[in-house]
Amino acid sequence: MNYLRLYTDDHGDARFEDLQFTFAPRAFAPPAPPVDVSDPIQASAFMMLRLPKGWRDGAHPAPARQFMIVVDGLVEVSAGGETRLLSPGDVLLAEDTAPPGHATTVIDDAFVAVTRL
Repeated sequence: MNYLRLYTDDHGDARFEDLQFTFAPRAFAPPAPPVDVSDPIQASAFMMLRLPKGWRDGAHPAPARQFMIVVDGLVEVSAGGETRLLSPGDVLLAEDTAPPGHATTVIDDAFVAVTRL
């Protein structure tokens, strides 16, 4: 499963990186048969964001290191001269917690699940 990492590089610029979760068979819920599971990642909070169509911010850093999963709608994120369109099912690991951060534009009403790490 793919996910998109948004981070601050060594020069202080926000950048995108395409990554993948790795899975291994594990006894996740015995006595059920093993299933493919990724390594666990500690999280401190979970929340949902509701973003109205047209909401935008020119540039802001992520408020915390967090996974964001688009549940519904379309969100455009720009960083380092590159723009990505996130749609339902897309996963973003936002790690650009220092300025200048990234720009966000909501293309269509969006619901985003956020897990703070």
